[in-house]
Amino acid sequence: MGGLSAGGASGIAGASPSAGSGGGGLSTAGSGGAQASGECVAKTAVSNMKLGWNLGNSLDAADASKSDTAVESSWGNPTVTPELMKAVSAAGFGAVRIPVTWIGRFGAAPSYTISQTFIDRVDQVVKYALDAKLYVIINIHHDGGHNINGRWLNLVDSAGQVTTANSSAVSTQFKALWTQIAARFKGYGEHLIFESMNEVMVDYGTPKPEYLTQINDLNQAFVDTVRASGGNNATRCLVVPGYNTNIDYTVAGFTAPKDTSAGKLILSDHFYDPYTFAGSAETHAWGAGNAGIDTWGQEDWVKSQMAKLKATFVDKGLPMILGEYGAVNQTGYENYRRYYTEYVTKAAHDVGITPFYWDNGGKNSGSDAFGLLDRANNTVLYPTLMQALTRAVSSSYTLADVAKP
Repeated sequence: MGGLSAGGASGIAGASPSAGSGGGGLSTAGSGGAQASGECVAKTAVSNMKLGWNLGNSLDAADASKSDTAVESSWGNPTVTPELMKAVSAAGFGAVRIPVTWIGRFGAAPSYTISQTFIDRVDQVVKYALDAKLYVIINIHHDGGHNINGRWLNLVDSAGQVTTANSSAVSTQFKALWTQIAARFKGYGEHLIFESMNEVMVDYGTPKPEYLTQINDLNQAFVDTVRASGGNNATRCLVVPGYNTNIDYTVAGFTAPKDTSAGKLILSDHFYDPYTFAGSAETHAWGAGNAGIDTWGQEDWVKSQMAKLKATFVDKGLPMILGEYGAVNQTGYENYRRYYTEYVTKAAHDVGITPFYWDNGGKNSGSDAFGLLDRANNTVLYPTLMQALTRAVSSSYTLADVAKP
């Protein structure tokens, strides 16, 4: 998620029922995916992944005051081990998204040289995951967002204005980092996938057209930079998001980048609707007809949002992942969490979108406690929830059959 805090995730995809929608769409040949050798095919990769897991609040911990070795555990999680990645695979996941924040890990302009120690560690964790037979996605994560102090991947300048100078400076830095990341990993096979950025936005309001254009421009710069780096990057599968990974804003304004290698692009959006239940734990129940639910964001909303993505992108040949979704644990309300998470997983899977559960390592109850795996002992914290996720992507039943709380 997008929050620059030890809590882990604060971006709200599809933040309100009134979020604008419209007629964005595809303008390129795009799809991508993977295997340890050979050429990536996006549709194949997305299908093979089936269910993904996020290594949240580890390599994406954004604390420039910490050393390159200490930052990984600065948001409360233990350092990542090979055993954790084996546990992810054994639990039933086919892919891991490894969010990476580069703030404090690179030098000044014009080279923006990435710390050798830090990129070595990213490489090591990638190998852990690949050795566990997982597809792997790495990205630029908390470097961008909504102009929080210390982030550099901003769409507007310090005065809140879109300027040529700011856009140029951001694009230059963005391409400099991706040039180095791409060069480091260009020898890796098709199971490694790059994602351009995370929840980049100005704020949670309806974006101006120029904000949507900037996201499209950055995605194009990402694709061009990776393809120019040679090696296996010439045909690597690449993930590109819409504005703030918001479904309605993506439908309204996303244009797929032009790509010299056809069938390699994957689109990503996130889903935490309604956030007052899924993320902040202000409401405790979910599902139409239940007491105490939010005034929007129930089953029909989930189905309509997934239907938009299917009609606008998946049916037109652009494979998709739901790069983040999930719900926090609330003691005494676990079955509502199970129902919500199974329903969203099933709804995404049924329209051909592979969902990636957001796990920030949090084991407690309440706001930001998304944890599903116990990283201290590499076990599943909530077996019933895990069973629901795997059932949703592997068993033949309908959304109407998902057991209500």
